[in-house]
Amino acid sequence: VEDSPLLGAMIGNSLKKSGYVNLTRFANGQEAWDYLQEVKSGAVPNDIACIITDIEMPQMDGHHLTKLVKENGDMNHIPVVIFSSLVNQEMKIKGEQLGADAQLSKPEIGQLVAAIDKLVGN
Repeated sequence: VEDSPLLGAMIGNSLKKSGYVNLTRFANGQEAWDYLQEVKSGAVPNDIACIITDIEMPQMDGHHLTKLVKENGDMNHIPVVIFSSLVNQEMKIKGEQLGADAQLSKPEIGQLVAAIDKLVGN
């Protein structure tokens, strides 16, 4: 979930090069949440292994999306990775309180794949 098309493409390309090919991209948290609601209702296949989200986005930010996912009994098992330029000590504490499974700063694109591998067991 990334509102910048350029960064979204960069993240997608890095994941594809690492073997993650079944990717679904969203421009903001609201789009992702709407999709997750469709998954929950059975309207789309339930095969979500991980959610990667930016923090600052229009309509719904990544912290709110993380909170909604982690408070929902049907999807709170899905790992959420916050990947944002806003990740500092204060934001890490907030992310931890909301239930984020990993938090990385955007320059750490190489560490993103390693964190996802660890969370999804690859």
